[in-house]
Amino acid sequence: MATIEDPAVRFGHPMGADRRLVRWAEMLAWFRDVASVSDRVRYEKLGSATEGQPFVLLTISAPENLERLEHFQTIQARLADPRGLDPAIVPGLLEEARCIVLVTCSIHATEVGATQMTPELVYQLATRNDPETLRILDNVILLLAPSLNPDGLELVADWYAATVGSPYEGSAPPRLYHTYAGHDNNRDWFMFTQVETRLTVEKVHNVWRPHVVFDLHQLSSEGPRYVVPPFIDPYDPNVDPILQQEASLIGQAIATDLTAAGKAGVATNIIFDAYSPSRAYQHYHGGVRVLAEAASVRIATPLTIAPEQLRASRGFDPKVASWNHPLPWPGGEWRLRDIVEYNLIATLAALNHAAAYRDRWVRNFLQVSRHAVATSSPYAFIIPANQRDPVTTYEMLDVLAIGGVEIERATKPFQAAGRTFPTGSYVVRVAQPYGRFAKTLLETQNYPDLRLYPGGPPKPPYDVTTHSLPLQMGVETVEAPHPFPAALQRVEQVSPPIGRIVGTRAHTGDVWLLDPRVNATARAVNLLHRAGASIARIDPGAGLPEERHGAFVVTNIDAEAVERIAAETYSQVVIVPHAELRGSERALRRPRIGLYRSWRPNAIDEGWTRFVLERYTFSFSTLRDRDIRTGSLGARFDAIIIPQQSLRDILDGNSHREYPQEYAGGIGEQGAGNLRRFVEAGGTVITLDSASELAIRHLAVPVRNVLEHLRAATFFNPGSLMRLLLDQQHPLAWGYPPETAVFFVNSPAFDVSGGAWAVGRYPQSGGLLSGWMLGEEHIQGKAALVEARVGRGRVVLFGFRPQFRAQARGTYRLLFNALYLSTLES
Repeated sequence: MATIEDPAVRFGHPMGADRRLVRWAEMLAWFRDVASVSDRVRYEKLGSATEGQPFVLLTISAPENLERLEHFQTIQARLADPRGLDPAIVPGLLEEARCIVLVTCSIHATEVGATQMTPELVYQLATRNDPETLRILDNVILLLAPSLNPDGLELVADWYAATVGSPYEGSAPPRLYHTYAGHDNNRDWFMFTQVETRLTVEKVHNVWRPHVVFDLHQLSSEGPRYVVPPFIDPYDPNVDPILQQEASLIGQAIATDLTAAGKAGVATNIIFDAYSPSRAYQHYHGGVRVLAEAASVRIATPLTIAPEQLRASRGFDPKVASWNHPLPWPGGEWRLRDIVEYNLIATLAALNHAAAYRDRWVRNFLQVSRHAVATSSPYAFIIPANQRDPVTTYEMLDVLAIGGVEIERATKPFQAAGRTFPTGSYVVRVAQPYGRFAKTLLETQNYPDLRLYPGGPPKPPYDVTTHSLPLQMGVETVEAPHPFPAALQRVEQVSPPIGRIVGTRAHTGDVWLLDPRVNATARAVNLLHRAGASIARIDPGAGLPEERHGAFVVTNIDAEAVERIAAETYSQVVIVPHAELRGSERALRRPRIGLYRSWRPNAIDEGWTRFVLERYTFSFSTLRDRDIRTGSLGARFDAIIIPQQSLRDILDGNSHREYPQEYAGGIGEQGAGNLRRFVEAGGTVITLDSASELAIRHLAVPVRNVLEHLRAATFFNPGSLMRLLLDQQHPLAWGYPPETAVFFVNSPAFDVSGGAWAVGRYPQSGGLLSGWMLGEEHIQGKAALVEARVGRGRVVLFGFRPQFRAQARGTYRLLFNALYLSTLES
């Protein structure tokens, strides 16, 4: 029988050796070789990542388990939904089931230690025959994702290879390490926008329903050496109490094994909470997500850390011993090999716990499922038919469906929650296996007021404090607290609206009309522009219905092209006699768009902006720092978007000490001056969130950020959904109701003076819709969406993130309207 080659021999060095990274193709070749000779290991390519790298899964267990994988999947499915489960067969299922453990590695691609550990883990499990290993193989089915971001892994490896031995060794690559999401790729676990998320959820999570997800990360180098649960408060109250205790139990078991192995600096119950579902899909699907964070090195370059360089943060001091940090690390050399060793011990500890307590994990999984189907409050959420934006409504329902949520549709009108709902309304009952996933996404959040100490400043959350999809997406959703009678039919597959032409052209003067309230209209408009159509927008007049405010009028194109584009974009295109249009028409030219893209390593907002523009078929060009410094912007662009980024990062960019000349520096004073000249000559600059400081300081707008000098103890809003009142007559707000919800993340708020128009303002009271905010009085009545005229052009300032993580779809059209305003006839 062929032997399995030790990875240290195969790759010519131990895993985690200084300044050495095993490349993805080499690693996959070794995994395939192992699977070809081992009856304990299976290799599967699940698909391709965004830029084409193979996305793979290894399944590791005893040979007799691997021969019956579908059988164990069936057991998991039955235990996940105990409705109708015959009590007589339950003991047999519990006895036969295996503990399913999913280990996910290096979703953040500069955090290379987890991926580099996996060959040693696979080698041990494939070759050892000691009692501990055999117990793991017998009782556990290990699903190993060696990298959740293989494109980024190769990007980082390329950059590291190019810079090792240079002054720039160990710096982060000067681009996002995920094509669109950058570091936010682990915040996509309820929206499922990225290819890698979908592959993992649809082909691993939903197939296997793991009891344990062990998610390996890295954190800064100056703190603890390793962090595992218990998580700190708050937990999302929708996470079952059993799971909260299990996460603490297995986290402490991991910490115990690390400490017993002499690994210092292991901390629990610090920094990381479990509030947001964006990072914890399994918490709503019967299992636990166990986060591990190892102290980083400079990719694969070791560090020497003196004791005085260890820094206290978020109330934790790595130099001090405590119950949750009993063996502090004294400082010294810290290497990639250390990360590999800590990760290997931790992963084996998690597998040992799963094996030793297989019966408890399986039994508690069933109990969590029973709790889920017995939930009684609220009874249901109702998504009424006839929404303003039926396509975005479909997208929200599709998110729920991907998460395994059961959706029903009314075949007759019904009454609930004190009102009547029409036929076609959707109902999501909470008493179902994944009802808690639906509940956390469909309700509003009331984040607790947590302080660093009594009467002290706010305790920052690890992520944002809200995730309510109806508010983010602009989809009306009604919570029904009590049961109600209704004729309902199960929706087996959520389908988008059928795009079509409504009506018949009776005269040559008839025009096609597109609804400005629908996000998908932007896709249709952009495709129609590309096909050569003439497009105008209706400038609203007195008495004009809301759906006509800024409606798109399409002419000079054949009906076949319109019909094709309507079908492709799920759009309803209405034929209207031209004489019936009230309000003046303003011609809309196809805008030439520039999107600023910094060389800073994690300019995440640009990636999300680019993702949204691509999905809605906007044509745009990337603008780098040098492009803006060079000038002549008006010859190429009508509109330039500056995504959310600090003013310092925009102006100064990367340090010349850490990056080669081509990646160092920002737009500088010269670039800021060129942007001002671009605006004065008639161009449009659109600044998102904190990037609006560039407009205030350098583009001569009569706007002031009223929050600029306020401390967190006075005003604090780390990520909440806010009510914004809109001027519906202004082109930026065309297609919107009088108010909408916007995502505020440590954002600015504005006072405006002459020459600036406040298109959106926060109300005088009741501004917080979901999340957490202190000091609301400081933004009451303040502007958050502004058009400021400068010379012959304009600057549009967003005091929020209209495209936040591709979740805030209810405010996409504010950004789209700003782009269209750049070429809208005066």
